[in-house]
Amino acid sequence: MRYVYFTKSLQSLDVPGLIAFFKDCGLDGADMAVRPEFPVTPGNVREKLPDAAKQLRDAGLTLAIVSTPVTLADAASPESIAIFEACAKAGVQSVKIGYFRYNGKYDADLAVARQKLAGFAKLAERTGVRVSYHTHSGTYIGNNAAGLRLLLQDVDPHHVSAYLDTGHLAVNGGPIREEFDIARPWLGQIAIKDMLWRKGARGWESHVVPAGDGIVKWNEVGQAIKACQYDGVISLHAEYETKDLEERKEAAKNELALLKKILK
Repeated sequence: MRYVYFTKSLQSLDVPGLIAFFKDCGLDGADMAVRPEFPVTPGNVREKLPDAAKQLRDAGLTLAIVSTPVTLADAASPESIAIFEACAKAGVQSVKIGYFRYNGKYDADLAVARQKLAGFAKLAERTGVRVSYHTHSGTYIGNNAAGLRLLLQDVDPHHVSAYLDTGHLAVNGGPIREEFDIARPWLGQIAIKDMLWRKGARGWESHVVPAGDGIVKWNEVGQAIKACQYDGVISLHAEYETKDLEERKEAAKNELALLKKILK
C-alpha cells in the first residue's frame, strides 16, 4: 500500500516544503493538485511537474497521482493534453480528471459523459497515463459506485480507473463493502475522507472532518479494502480546517495510524 496526501490543503508549500511534510508524517508521497494558483498549474505543468516528480523521487517519495481542476472534462482541451503528456514525461501513473454533471436528464447526461470519458480513454492509451474518476456526492454522474459502474462499464480498466472516496460514499452510497465490490474491476485509487452532517441556514449539509470523527464506519472500510485484495494508492484528502501546519501534521499522523490499524 502507498499512502499519499492530497496537496489541496498545502497550497502554500513548495516542493521541498511538501517533502518535509510527507516525511514528518510518515507518508509515501503526493496526490498533487495541479490547479490554478498552486505551485504546479495547468499552464506550467510541462516544465514544473517533471521537476517536482524528480525532487520527490530523489527524496525517496512518489508522485502517485495528479488531481486536476474539477472542471477538466474535455480530453481535447489544451490543458488536458498538457497534463497527460507532462505526467507521461514525469512518470506519474494516474490523472484524476474533473466531473461530468447531471443536468436533469440522466440518460442524455450519461451518454454525454460516456462520450467524454471515451475521449479521455484514448488520451490515456496514447500517453500511457491512466484516467481516474472520483466518486463525489451531489449532482454528478458517477456519484457512487453503482452510478460510476454505469459510466465506466464500456471502458478498459487499464486506461480508466475508479477513485472511491470513503466520505462521499458514506453520504451518497450504499454499504461500503458493496460499493467496493461494485467498482472492483476498475478500482485504482482510494480517497480517505470522513463526514459529519450539520444543519445550517440551507438545511442539512455534509462537512469533512478528520478520519474517525465522522459517520464513516472504518472497520467496514478495512474489511472492504481487504475483500478486494487492494494494494494500491490510498490518498488522505484532509479537506478540513486546522489552526496551523503542525495541527495538520498531527491529524495526518492520526489518520495514517487509523488506516494501518484497520488494514493490519
